Amino acid sequence: MYNHDKIRKLKKAGWTLGLLFLVFLCFFVGFSVGKNKQKSAQKPVKQEVVEKKKDLTTDTVQKFLIAYYTRKDLGENRNRYEPLVTTSMYNELTTEEKQPVNQAYRGYVVNQVLDSANIYINTEEDTAICVVTYKNTQRIKIGTDEGALKNQSNQEAVQLTFTQQGKKYLVDKLEPVTLTNLLNTDSNSYNTNVTTESNYSDQTQLTTTSSTTLTTTEESSHE
Repeated sequence: MYNHDKIRKLKKAGWTLGLLFLVFLCFFVGFSVGKNKQKSAQKPVKQEVVEKKKDLTTDTVQKFLIAYYTRKDLGENRNRYEPLVTTSMYNELTTEEKQPVNQAYRGYVVNQVLDSANIYINTEEDTAICVVTYKNTQRIKIGTDEGALKNQSNQEAVQLTFTQQGKKYLVDKLEPVTLTNLLNTDSNSYNTNVTTESNYSDQTQLTTTSSTTLTTTEESSHE
C-alpha cells in the first residue's frame, strides 16, 4: 500500500521547489534586463561633428605660384603644378603651352624663378589677386648662355579662382588682370614678399580681361 502522507509531503516539497525555482528565474531575468538597460543608458552617445569649412590661405596660393612660375623651360614644371589644379585647369594650361606663340620661346626663355608675390584673398569667393615678380634668363641661342640676358625681372598680375575638393583647394581658373592704379607709390612696393589675406576693398582697382572691376586694399605696410 502507498503511504499517502509521504506522497503528499513529496508533492508539497516539489511544489515548493518549483515555486522557488520560478521566483529565482524571474529574479535572474529581471536583474539581467535591468543591468543591460543600465549599460545602454551609460553608453556615450556619439555626436556628429560638423567640420567647419577652412578658408583659402596665402600658403595655398603661394604654393601654386611657386610651382607655376618656377621652371627650367616651358612645360618642365607640369608635374609640380598638376596636383595643385583641377583636371580642366591642367588641360587648359598644357594646351596653352602647346600654342605656337609659346613654343617659339622654348629653349630661349629658361631658368625662370618666382621672386616675390603680393597676394590678396577674397575668402567669400575663394579667389586671389596675385601680383607676381619673377626672373628668368633670355637666350639669343638655344643651348648656351653666351650673350644671354640673365636675371631679367618680369611682373604680372593674375586672378586665381579656387575650388575646394575634399580638404584641398585647387586652382580652377587663371586669368590675367590689369592694374589701373598701383598698389603703392613706392617704387619698391612689389620687391618685398608681402602677402595680405583679406577681402578686396577700396584703394586699388584691378580690371579683369572680361572688364570686371575689382577693388583691393593692401593691408600690409611696406617699409
